[in-house]
Amino acid sequence: MRRFVVGLLAVIGFFTLLGIGGVILLASMAGSGRPTPPERIVLQIDWRKLPQETASSGGLDLKLFGRQQPSLSQTVALLQHAAKDSRVAGLVATLGDDGPGIASVQELRDAIAAFRASGKFAIAFAETFDEGAGGLQNYYLATAFDKIWVQPTGDFGVVGLAAQVPFLKGALDRVGVRFEGGRRLEYKTAPNSFTEAAMTAPQRENLQQLMDGLYELVTADIATARKIAAGDVRSLIDRAPLSAQEALQARLIDRILYSDEAKVEALLQAGTNADLFAIDDYAALEKAAPTGDTIALIVASGTIVSEAPDDNPLQEDSLLAVDRIVAAIAAAARDKDVKALVVRIDSPGGGYVASDTLRRALERAKAGGKPVIVSVGDVAASGGYFAALPADAIVAHPGSITGSIGVFSIKPVVSDLLDMLGIKVETLTTGANATMSSPLHGFTPQQQALLERQLDRIYADFTAKVSAARKLEPARLDRAARGRVFTGTQAKAAGLVDEIGGLTRAIALARTRAGINAAQEVQLRRYPAEKEPIERLLELVFGGGRKPPEILAAADAGATTRALARHLNALGLYWHADTMRLPPLPPLWR
Repeated sequence: MRRFVVGLLAVIGFFTLLGIGGVILLASMAGSGRPTPPERIVLQIDWRKLPQETASSGGLDLKLFGRQQPSLSQTVALLQHAAKDSRVAGLVATLGDDGPGIASVQELRDAIAAFRASGKFAIAFAETFDEGAGGLQNYYLATAFDKIWVQPTGDFGVVGLAAQVPFLKGALDRVGVRFEGGRRLEYKTAPNSFTEAAMTAPQRENLQQLMDGLYELVTADIATARKIAAGDVRSLIDRAPLSAQEALQARLIDRILYSDEAKVEALLQAGTNADLFAIDDYAALEKAAPTGDTIALIVASGTIVSEAPDDNPLQEDSLLAVDRIVAAIAAAARDKDVKALVVRIDSPGGGYVASDTLRRALERAKAGGKPVIVSVGDVAASGGYFAALPADAIVAHPGSITGSIGVFSIKPVVSDLLDMLGIKVETLTTGANATMSSPLHGFTPQQQALLERQLDRIYADFTAKVSAARKLEPARLDRAARGRVFTGTQAKAAGLVDEIGGLTRAIALARTRAGINAAQEVQLRRYPAEKEPIERLLELVFGGGRKPPEILAAADAGATTRALARHLNALGLYWHADTMRLPPLPPLWR
């Protein structure tokens, strides 16, 4: 009976999705006409949701009935194209997002600076620079523009950086749950929330150093852009929140007006026959076919796992499935048109074995004779940094988070909780260490010794590969390792990266290494090609995946449990017996 019910639900779900897919396909076809651009274009950009590393940031995208937002690399390319387009007079962007890290903001700041350098204007409008954690990133991005305009009721609520790290050990002790395991070494603090009652001295030292580095570079850039002394910028932040009028008097913003007034002012600045034109519509305009030598761009974003848990095209893009990225790297390396590879890594790490598989793919591509340049996004730490080691050059933004050369392994032990609840579990084994990964049993002394030996082996392998790739002598390697995390600027001083810059700098390096003339046009080819949301839905409806999607198996308790386990694992909260994880500290610096 249960199988009949599950099967019936699956059939109903399939035909429901089939019907939805048909409706969406018709709507997409009906709405595929492109608006005609005005004679003078003022690009209208909505950055209340800033572009991500990949064009689709997960789930059933709300833009199924329209065009999805360009990815970060696509946005940079669009702004570069617009800078050369004589029809484009300038741009006006609405800000208000707290999503990305500082490195993503720096990528956009560089693109805006290059756009302005072509002689076009760029205006940033925000209702407010407040609303919690997003104030600093929003204002930092705004300072790349010619002018910053704020709504009369808005605030300058930029109040600095704060890191709040929760420690759950006390609460877990009360309910009979403890975590056991180990780490290499003292700065590898990701498991501290579960194993410590408070912040350790190494964790406090490294986190404060990271925050101080980020704050210093951000305030220095703001000071340069606004022509205010860096000390005065920090003093104004310490006085915040400020009213819009106070911010205007302090030269932090340029005008106070509403959004509709800002658009009118932008059009007046553009001149006659000018009108606003959305950047996603601009992206859809027919352009000349790309010419010149090809550079491959591979975006590796998310927590590193060996393979995607299923082939559901509607799944969130929070996992970096190594099997897919390895195939993309190999395809780019084989392509005779491709002269060099740029690999954009935005990953906090993940499984040790999976990270090494990705590292090996870059190593093989490089051995094939093509230059390989790694561009670090918001974070390429631990397993993400491990994978980057074979590159001819590693390029990081000043605000990229990298390093975290270390490893940890922990598991929850719930035996005391079960005793409190009166639950008894009988265990039968056929080996001395059969329960080593079980949360029902703590480690025996023998098992703890085996775990420590495994951690030693992995840490030795990690550091040996870093030493060989980065040519670091033991003392300098030790100062760069032990689980420490760095900003991009700090990482360069430590010898972990080669250059400070963004994706544009990485592409320029790839061009030079490939021997492509600086005046010659190049085209970027993405591997794998990014799919439109409608393609994802059609894949789901018409059988693009190898396995039935989770949505069709919702009635299956086992599938639901496995899905939950996968999401917990992505957060580093779920034990896998065959995985040693290499993530950095949690992203709490915002």
